[in-house]
Amino acid sequence: MDVDALPDPRPLPTVLQIVPPLDGGGIARATIDTAAALVAAGGDAIVASPGGGMAGELRRLKIEHIAMPTDRDGLVAAWRMARALRELLTGRGVSIIHARTRTAAWAARKIADEQALKVVASVHRPGAAEGWTSRWLDAAQARADRVIAVSDFVARDLRGRHRVPDDRMVTIPAGIALDRFDPATVRAERVIKLAAQWRLPDDRRIILFPGRLDVDRGQLGLVAALGELGREDVFALLIGAQPQAGPLERQIKTMVEALGLGGMVAMAPWCEDMPAAYMLSDVVVAGGEGEGFSRVMVEAQAMSRPVVCGAAGGAVEAILQDVTGWTAPPGVPSALARALDKALGLSPEQRSALSRRARAHVVDKFDVKAMCERTLDVYRALAPGAAP
Repeated sequence: MDVDALPDPRPLPTVLQIVPPLDGGGIARATIDTAAALVAAGGDAIVASPGGGMAGELRRLKIEHIAMPTDRDGLVAAWRMARALRELLTGRGVSIIHARTRTAAWAARKIADEQALKVVASVHRPGAAEGWTSRWLDAAQARADRVIAVSDFVARDLRGRHRVPDDRMVTIPAGIALDRFDPATVRAERVIKLAAQWRLPDDRRIILFPGRLDVDRGQLGLVAALGELGREDVFALLIGAQPQAGPLERQIKTMVEALGLGGMVAMAPWCEDMPAAYMLSDVVVAGGEGEGFSRVMVEAQAMSRPVVCGAAGGAVEAILQDVTGWTAPPGVPSALARALDKALGLSPEQRSALSRRARAHVVDKFDVKAMCERTLDVYRALAPGAAP
């Protein structure tokens, strides 16, 4: 018998994950995948969040979800969260709090010190450079019993900014469900339905940028690059519009008008059927300056799509430069335009070869099972009774 195939005998604890809204982003997906893996392996999972469209998945998995306003930042929000945590933890047998925001990490550290619990902090982007409040909250993440960095880029920042030692930190990039993000499993009617819903033009090459439009994640850079690209056969779809248009969406509309790109850029709400959305695209763009990682880059490559990302962040760790995609330096629209032109200029044979390489790369590096097992190893190491 293969010894490596035997189940890990170390016990799994009850883990409370405190997360932002379950609204379709990468953090929400990682939270649900981890909770499901924990329960399947014999542990108990609880998720606290403000809710969101993906909360139904937790109910279907019979994982307890507790409504908590975790989407606010700052010290006042951290104090309020700490008070709520005291009540939430009563009688639930939680031994590990997994904080997926810096405010949650501060509250978890305060309660953990009072109740002898362990804290795991997932860090999804580099720390803030300005403001003592932000730096204080960032430091709370760095003081966790285990710090999970989502990329080497984030890990380097944690070492340099907070001197987090290697024995308290592990790098675990996002993993995806390869059976869900597989071109072979997406039926044509799903793709046709989305194309009609979004009114995509049939005679354009589709550039897709998935990412919530609450803060700039590189969307403005893409619009600027479209102005430099000089092609009339493209159409950019930005997925992630908010229910009420915010400052970024208004800024994008203003830039589109100023650059004369009317009819070439559209914004749409987040899409629950992202595999079908990727199938509509000719190239996928993500990863602005300072982004910690890009799950979008992983998903798009799994769907055999060419990808383009900014070179000043962790998104580049998800691709193979000039093999599965291209990068561009931040703040240089002409460079991003050249990268887009390369992706759009692939011959059918080149595109087919890239598609195979991209899918193989993700299968090798970013399987959700590996991500979950490495996270469960972190829990096992901190579980009550675990060897020091």
